[in-house]
This record gives sequence, structure tokens and C-alpha cells, in this order.
Amino acid sequence: WAAGETLAIRLLPETGRGTLAFALAPEDSVTLDRRAIRPLPPGRVQANGSYAPDVDALVAGDVELTWTHRDRLTQTSPVIVDHTGGSIGPEPGVGYALEVRWIDPDTGLALMPPGITVDAGSGTSWTLLPEDVPESGAPERTAEIDIAVRARRLVNGTWLTDRDARTFRLTAPFAAGWDRGWGFLWGS
Repeated sequence: WAAGETLAIRLLPETGRGTLAFALAPEDSVTLDRRAIRPLPPGRVQANGSYAPDVDALVAGDVELTWTHRDRLTQTSPVIVDHTGGSIGPEPGVGYALEVRWIDPDTGLALMPPGITVDAGSGTSWTLLPEDVPESGAPERTAEIDIAVRARRLVNGTWLTDRDARTFRLTAPFAAGWDRGWGFLWGS
């Protein structure tokens, strides 16, 4: 099957009483999106050594992002590797990108596409500086950002990314201080 094709499927659950008859199973559809050639998301993604960093970390200074490699070519056993496990790989041709998404001040939702994308190379860490997140380009009244670490791979001239990224919601570094970001960081 090719990417973009939609398949009709039926799940046939098995119980102690047998398997559901094909004719009784409801039909569902699945659209294929090239999952087999996408890289796996990175593991053990942390900011400043924590899975839940201080939301004001980028206002206070630099944020050290770290992660571990995952390799779709070698991770083929039925045993699932825990997210907190060490590096497996790296898979050849896979690099990492940091995405900064502005948070809509009215809905609290991350806006797409990302406002900033940083090529983090093929290593397992990156230091994000407050000045890496400029106010220009952010929607008016933006006070929060999401930082995402994504695995990506170049396939036939197109960057394919993992399906899910680990994100951290942080206070935007430009939202602090007198007359800025009312409701955030009073007195900073």
C-alpha cells in the first residue's frame, strides 16, 4: 500500500468464547502515512535534568535539553523499550530538531506550524538560550511556549518526523518583567 491510501479494516477480537464473526465486526478505515519509514521518537527527553522542569526555566536562564537515541531498525523485538531506557542506536540518517510552538493566549493550544525550528544535529543534547526564542513572530499577548524534541529523517528530499514529540510548556522568556505577561511572574 502507498502513503495516503485508505484501507477498510475489521478487528476480530478473540475471547474465551471464540472469535467474533467477520460479518458482525464493524468496518473501520485507516489512512496510511508511511509509519514504517518514520524515525522513532527520542527517549528519556528531559529539560534541565527533569521530566517536569520549572515552567520559568527559560526566563531564569538556559535550558539544557537531553534525550536518548531510538532505532527503528534494531528495535524489532516484541519487548518494548521503556521511554526512560538508555540510547539504542543511533539509527543512520536520523537527526533531531527542536520546535518552539507559540501558545494561543485565548485557547491555551499550541499553534502550528512551529514558530521556530532548530536543527539540533545527531547528538543527544542541546542548550536552548532565552535569546533563541525572540518575541518577533509570536502572536500578540503570547506568554507561553511549547518546546518539542523531534526525531527526523530525510527521505527522498522530504523530512519525515516521528509522530509524537515530548513537549515542555514553559513561560516565554520575553513574557517576564515589568509591564510584560500580566499574570505571569509577578515582581520578576
